[in-house]
Amino acid sequence: MEHGARLSTSRVMAIAFIFMSVLIVLSLSVNLIQGVNNYRLQ
Repeated sequence: MEHGARLSTSRVMAIAFIFMSVLIVLSLSVNLIQGVNNYRLQ
């Protein structure tokens, strides 16, 4: 029982880590695109 709970907890942590990584990559790409657009406008 305890092992199953620990396994599910580690799974949730892994999913949260992947979700945060995707959010960080998306925000970085959006910032990069905005920076390129601002550079082109100037």
